[in-house]
Amino acid sequence: MKVKDLPIRKRLLLSNFIMIFIPVIFLVTVAIAIFLILQFGNINRATVLSFVWPESGPTLSVQFELSRLRVRADRYERGNMEPLEQVADHLEDQGLTVAVYENNTVLYQTQDSEAADTMREAQARVAPGDASIAWSDTGLDFYYASGRSPIRMAVTGPVPLHYQHDYIDLSSKEVLKVAFYVLLFLGILLTIAIGIILSRWLALQIITPLEKLRAIADDISKGNLDRPIVVTNHDEIGDTCQAFESMRLQLRAARDTRDKYDRNRKELIAGISHDLSTPLTKIEGYAYGLRDGIANTPEKRSHYLQMIIGTSQGMENLVKTLFLFSKLDLGKVPFHWTRVDVCSYLSDYLHEQTKPLQRRGLIVSYQNVAGHAVVTIDRDQFQRVIENIIENSIKYKKETAGHLTVTVTMVEPQCVRLAFADDGCGVRTQDLPKLFESFYRTDKARSDVTKGSGLGLAVAKQIITGMKGRIWAENTVPKGLTICIELPLQEGDTDEAHTDC
Repeated sequence: MKVKDLPIRKRLLLSNFIMIFIPVIFLVTVAIAIFLILQFGNINRATVLSFVWPESGPTLSVQFELSRLRVRADRYERGNMEPLEQVADHLEDQGLTVAVYENNTVLYQTQDSEAADTMREAQARVAPGDASIAWSDTGLDFYYASGRSPIRMAVTGPVPLHYQHDYIDLSSKEVLKVAFYVLLFLGILLTIAIGIILSRWLALQIITPLEKLRAIADDISKGNLDRPIVVTNHDEIGDTCQAFESMRLQLRAARDTRDKYDRNRKELIAGISHDLSTPLTKIEGYAYGLRDGIANTPEKRSHYLQMIIGTSQGMENLVKTLFLFSKLDLGKVPFHWTRVDVCSYLSDYLHEQTKPLQRRGLIVSYQNVAGHAVVTIDRDQFQRVIENIIENSIKYKKETAGHLTVTVTMVEPQCVRLAFADDGCGVRTQDLPKLFESFYRTDKARSDVTKGSGLGLAVAKQIITGMKGRIWAENTVPKGLTICIELPLQEGDTDEAHTDC
């Protein structure tokens, strides 16, 4: 998991922890280093102090080692010369000569020197007393007789005194104070720097996505729903962006659905107006003919009245179909579900309708490849679908006798397919999806309302969709139109009907 995927609360805690932890680690590390320098005798303080304060030359380091030499002389334990030898070794690195006595016995003297000569020279140049130092431009002379131990010592050598920057007045305690102030300043500076870096990092991680989200919200408020929201984080902001993206997609889908419904409503109104205007004009013409005496014989009057009745019945059927389509579209039509063997159902239905259809000029053949296929349907509504498909084959057949082949096959996954293939005039490939739109008809049939309302296949699609199936159209080879229906198979045997509203 990346840092940007952590929750914001954890990132804030992490940044605060880092802001405190790193300066503390830095201060502790430096403090430990200073402690080691000051406490362990095997570290050459002269080299360290000369590196830190090079302006003072060896002056500060020599002063520091002389102070340590006095402290270790006061703490001397008989037979343990190692602490004194370590300090003496550091002083000798600066070019000084050291002599250490226990009472009148020589404990230590610098190589190639005589302890007596070193002691004599130091005592001769310093002021009388147990602790004296003479330090000038020419060199250093130091004498110390401890009041807590039998140690006497002397240090001499040509180490000049440097006055620059007042470093000569620093004692060991003052050195620690200066180191503390420097360390405190560095710690504060490091804390501020880390705080600034973490603030900029959090700004990039939090503020930048929020600004993008605000810009997207402005676009949504202005109706621009086509700009996708790219989600790169997996924290609270990422979840918020994902919620905005889901909202944008839902709003766009609602807008597209609304636009589609608006177009369908306009097309529906236009279709109703067109399909009602033609029969109303016919009825009006025949009525005027009766009123004005154009139908001047009993035969003409009977013919005019029959045309008025037939046209009125066509309008009634159109209104009923339109009402059914509206109820299906709104989901207000109750389905009475029945588990049936669709193969047997089609076989029985087509066997009963064979002769009536032949009299109307349609020869139907049936092919059952599936054998046995149980589906859940509403018998009445499914019969309406079959009748609409057969009526279209009759209306648009090209020859005196048209042919319709009904085939039942099994397809994956677990579906049965019904194919109704005729040899009629067919439809252009680009117009096939439009067949299931309300009031769609080919141009040749558009002006003849007797060939249908243009709602038959639209109603069929609504019914098949309600049965969890799908319906589409294909061109028959070499000519004609094929309507295909797929329904999901059900396990078990057929049963009696039950109502499911």
